[in-house]
Amino acid sequence: MTVRNVAVTLPEELYNMVEKARSIEHRSRSEVIQEALRSHFGEPTYRPTHEERAALVAALDAAQSDPESLQEWSDVRQTLRGRRR
Repeated sequence: MTVRNVAVTLPEELYNMVEKARSIEHRSRSEVIQEALRSHFGEPTYRPTHEERAALVAALDAAQSDPESLQEWSDVRQTLRGRRR
């Protein structure tokens, strides 16, 4: 997939919303904005459940005390998607 950098100017209100979402979901600005655009254009997006978010937060907390426990995000996401089925 080709990736392009785009500079976007946001009003303070939208910027704060992006920052809050990325903080809560432990994601990058790009991921949050990409999801917003996908939603706008009608593509399906990944939305973690409350249980999934709690598991992610717990894993991040554990990683702070034991950095060796860190996993690749793609592996974690795949595990979480497997729980949904």
